[in-house]
Amino acid sequence: MTTISADDIRGLAQSTDPDPALAVVDDGVRVVPRAESAEGHLVYTKSELLAEYGEEITDVQAEVLAAGLTAQLP
Repeated sequence: MTTISADDIRGLAQSTDPDPALAVVDDGVRVVPRAESAEGHLVYTKSELLAEYGEEITDVQAEVLAAGLTAQLP
């Protein structure tokens, strides 16, 4: 089973790519540089992260978000 970690969320938050996103690729989670061209299953974008949490995400928020996104994976 694929699991999204708080580190994955923090990596997304810190990405300086133009339109980064988390995607499940080959049974692993990766930050991809462009959401629109992501191969694999797109999970969550930095745009969504910023809209929901703003510029700063706490460790607790990252843990809760990671658990929620993991639960939604097919």
